[in-house]
Amino acid sequence: MLSETDISKMAGDIRRRMIEEFKEKHASLRTRAFRVPVDEARRIAELLHCPLQIATCAYIVEMDGILSAKSAADLMMLEFRRRASVGEEVPNLPGSLLDFAIEESKWIEYIYGGFARAIERHTRSLSNLEGALNTEEATVEQALAVIRERRRIAEGAIAPIVEEWQKDHIRSHGLDALTAFGPVLTKWPRMTFLGKLNIIRRRTQALFRLLAKILAQASDSATVDASILRLNRLLDILALDYKKMDSTAIAHLLLQMAPRASGRGDKVAYVIVGSPSTRGNKAEPDMTSPLDFLERDIHLARRRGDEERERYLSERIARVIRVLEYKGMDVKQSTEEILREIAQRFGLNVEVATRYGEDLMDQLEIVPPDERENKAAHLIFDFIVDRIYGR
Repeated sequence: MLSETDISKMAGDIRRRMIEEFKEKHASLRTRAFRVPVDEARRIAELLHCPLQIATCAYIVEMDGILSAKSAADLMMLEFRRRASVGEEVPNLPGSLLDFAIEESKWIEYIYGGFARAIERHTRSLSNLEGALNTEEATVEQALAVIRERRRIAEGAIAPIVEEWQKDHIRSHGLDALTAFGPVLTKWPRMTFLGKLNIIRRRTQALFRLLAKILAQASDSATVDASILRLNRLLDILALDYKKMDSTAIAHLLLQMAPRASGRGDKVAYVIVGSPSTRGNKAEPDMTSPLDFLERDIHLARRRGDEERERYLSERIARVIRVLEYKGMDVKQSTEEILREIAQRFGLNVEVATRYGEDLMDQLEIVPPDERENKAAHLIFDFIVDRIYGR
């Protein structure tokens, strides 16, 4: 079994990595905030009825491909209002608002970026271990293996992150933490998540009772006795109001709702879901750049009707163009880059894409500068329809 020292060491490693990562992220966000086009930030602020500083950071989150500006701003405003409700209102000063927006953006990018993927990787082995409990022949050894793996993930990897989040979110409680992390794991809207939270709690409690029942079959064993005691302690905490739960109970609930590998019924460490891309024999794009997300969106758009497909893809192409512009390219360079990437990723003739790009440049020349982004997005969409969907 994992000792308390092992758990503490894992948690300490997680905290150290987070502190270093957040230090770099904070500096990066602050620098980039001053490079965001003021007109664009004002447009978002007016559209979403939020402070300019929140709109500025929401723009960066969108440019990073994490969430839309609206979703990012909604999350920041949710925390903005929570702080006001507990008597810790953010001062209505530009510097204070920017500090708040940067801190929240840091957490949004972490939770909606690497956190969910990391937890899903952790649960691959746990999925197989838990599956073995669904039989009458489940053994004490199998139950101990599940407890060990759950402690490793929940208490060693998730709990320290929850604790750091609560430190950064003054006067927050257990339900606040669950609401911050839960929707990204379940993919449920916030209100749906809150409505189903009791179901998740009951499932967690049922699992712990099953584990305790299996362990009760064992003869005298200090390890088994300690495990049963720990399970009973967790069951007591899980019976409390969510607001009063500690980070360990919150972590076990988050682990319970984390996605599990499923779909083929075999006992492998990972499961491939969906149609594979042809690039590098990978099941899906790496999802580390805006062009990776666009590749995914092109695959997904096949299932949509003509009008919905055009609206869906044109919006996403325009977003990629804005990201590339933010990185220093103009509309023409961005368009050429997107066409080249599409050709390479979908096995098209690059020379054909280059010639199309040259024709596209001619068409953009006669378009007013403020309309070129949308025009380029629609012309790239036409290329996708003709060369990819038309094959």
